[in-house]
Amino acid sequence: MELTEKLGQEIIRRLSKYIDVPINLMNPHGRIVASTDHTRLHQLHGGAKDVIESQEPNIITNGNADDFSNVKPGVNLPIFHHGELAGVVGLTGRPDEVMQAARMTQGSVEITLDQMHLQKEAFFQERQWNHWLQRLLHPSDVDMEELAREAVYTLQVDIHKPWQVVVYQSSQPYELADQLRPSLETFHPLFILPYENHSVVAALPGQPVTIESEADVVIGVGEPGDSLAGLRQSYHQATEAINLAGVPGEVVYSASLKTERLINHIDPAVYEEISGTYRSLLQELDASYIETLHSFFNNNLKMNVTASDLHIHRNTLIYRLDQLSKKTGLDPRRFQDAIILQTILLKESL
Repeated sequence: MELTEKLGQEIIRRLSKYIDVPINLMNPHGRIVASTDHTRLHQLHGGAKDVIESQEPNIITNGNADDFSNVKPGVNLPIFHHGELAGVVGLTGRPDEVMQAARMTQGSVEITLDQMHLQKEAFFQERQWNHWLQRLLHPSDVDMEELAREAVYTLQVDIHKPWQVVVYQSSQPYELADQLRPSLETFHPLFILPYENHSVVAALPGQPVTIESEADVVIGVGEPGDSLAGLRQSYHQATEAINLAGVPGEVVYSASLKTERLINHIDPAVYEEISGTYRSLLQELDASYIETLHSFFNNNLKMNVTASDLHIHRNTLIYRLDQLSKKTGLDPRRFQDAIILQTILLKESL
């Protein structure tokens, strides 16, 4: 990376607020790319040429100014980036008076170049990761062998271990990704990436984790799975959990929705064939019967616990269950009938 005109002008703009002597920034060819004196732009600087040849500081006084073209008394210092000459910084004035400011300017420019290089590397790496993730999560066209090779040789990561995916749905995924990184980095994630303009996907290693909720963000957590196939599966589990029960500001775990997920994948035609008549009969019932069914199933078919939960007498509960059986043809106390009734209740809530 070398000193360019655009970068040099921005550096001059900022430094000139704090340094009250003329400043020139030259590229590796000795041409002035930025200066507090705009009349000197694009000129070749003899002191910079000397620095480029020797890669050592060049001190110009009234006594040797005639030895170099287009110079004034002052100090010219080399700017290095990763061991290579990236440019030259020059400050005009008595050398002993401007040397400290010149050193500070030299250091500021080198730090700026280092930071820009790191940002470019991070941006390039994130683009590689995003491209890799897009292909991994493609609905059908997935080449696991090629993705595994790319993970090892290009991304330089070990994907052959258990991964658990967390999906965050947000209207501002890039901002959210930056916000999440400090807390999720403690888990040593495989990646934390914005995905498809509406979500952030994080792949965390190891055992199941507890995820903290985020205000106004819908969060789904998949189950741990091995290698790339497990990572892909965990992602789909997390997104399905969001679709089934996602609520802004809460975390929903796929592992807690096994029954709901199973029911969600029932063939619609088969579901309609078996449940159609029963659904119609249930819809005709008073709301108290539906509330009774929900409580009865939530309390694992336990009569006393259900009666206490509904604040009714046990005999009242028995009467309601008898009526349910009469009106629908399904007795909630019979295991097979309970499965059909619970399936209808869950399916209608999905």
